[in-house]
Amino acid sequence: MKFIIESSAVPIYNRIATAFAKTLMEFGHTVHFIDASGFNETDFVNTINGIEIDYYISTNELNVVQKQSELADSFLFEKIQAKIIFVHHDNLFSAFHSISYIASKLEALINISQRSYHFCLEASNVDLLKAAGIPNAAKINHASEFTATPIETQSQWGVTFIGHLMSSLNLYPADSVPGGQHLQVMAWNRFSQSSYAVQPDIENLVKDPYVLASLGPDADKNLLATQQFLMAGLNKFSSPLRGQLISTIKNHRIDIFGGDLSYGRIKDPLLVLQQSNVHYQPATQNYQDACGIYQSSRINLNISSLQFDSAVNNRIFDVVFSGGFVLTDKRSDLIDICSFSSEICFETPEEMNEKISYYSHTANTARYFDLKVAIHELFKSNFTYANAVDHILKRIAARMMQTT
Repeated sequence: MKFIIESSAVPIYNRIATAFAKTLMEFGHTVHFIDASGFNETDFVNTINGIEIDYYISTNELNVVQKQSELADSFLFEKIQAKIIFVHHDNLFSAFHSISYIASKLEALINISQRSYHFCLEASNVDLLKAAGIPNAAKINHASEFTATPIETQSQWGVTFIGHLMSSLNLYPADSVPGGQHLQVMAWNRFSQSSYAVQPDIENLVKDPYVLASLGPDADKNLLATQQFLMAGLNKFSSPLRGQLISTIKNHRIDIFGGDLSYGRIKDPLLVLQQSNVHYQPATQNYQDACGIYQSSRINLNISSLQFDSAVNNRIFDVVFSGGFVLTDKRSDLIDICSFSSEICFETPEEMNEKISYYSHTANTARYFDLKVAIHELFKSNFTYANAVDHILKRIAARMMQTT
């Protein structure tokens, strides 16, 4: 078969797109890996429609094919004649903060539902699409192209975190986000109980006519779009939530890579954690650097963003495939896919701190290394890009057989 896949200027998105392209070619398919950023709208549509392909694959919501037309009467994927595969590695609409825009895009996705397929990291996104009348939606998991194996050596780093954060939920300006006071409560609930599901609370929030009225005239026109608008707003609290959790770590040094959103230019107490045991390191320049940090850290801390209730994010897979050890908040998907999840997950900040102490202690090194190896072997057998591509192609083939 013949595919088009867009590249991306965002490194993590480009990694995913490149890995899918490489794997499809290894399967014997033809892949046109394109940079669509330089096209104007008309040339993009005409060029794509002029290429003989079976599927156009979009791996993130910022792809050109997912942009709204300049005339605002359609989205570009509506103008593409080929079948389209959407791989949603973020929550469906987490990048958008307009109810009307989200509603328009959802309507556009409905318009092409018979020639499109959606593969979602987050289970509630599958439910949302099906509720909207888009039947070709299924779950998918992350994979990783890293191939390092666990090694039994002295760690260069102790506890590390790679990613963006802010210092505090208390300091975040909740009033700047529509419905922000409600959303901040949800973030605090996730702080107290990491498996706490926010989607049911979002659904309940849009049932309140007074809340809807506060969100503006578009809020009651499409409740699914309004839910996603609130979810995008809630995701703004992910960075302060991470800082709030990390601030509870008092007895261990923690090194944060790339966490200072101001890159050292602003000393705002919201942006930087002021604790003697917290040390900021420069952001990694590429993901091979991240792989080295993951492998050489005693404990890699993961704190999932609030856009996900169940999904296992890419950091967990990258840590494991780098030969590293991950300690993460509790996600239901991880419980389903990893028989050792109870040993590497925490529900509360207190449990996080207890497990940091346990796995940092040299007396527990044997169990620590056994776990690292066992989880690596489990993931290596199940969560490769080859398995992800095979899952997508088989799912599409099965769906096509049902409709013929």
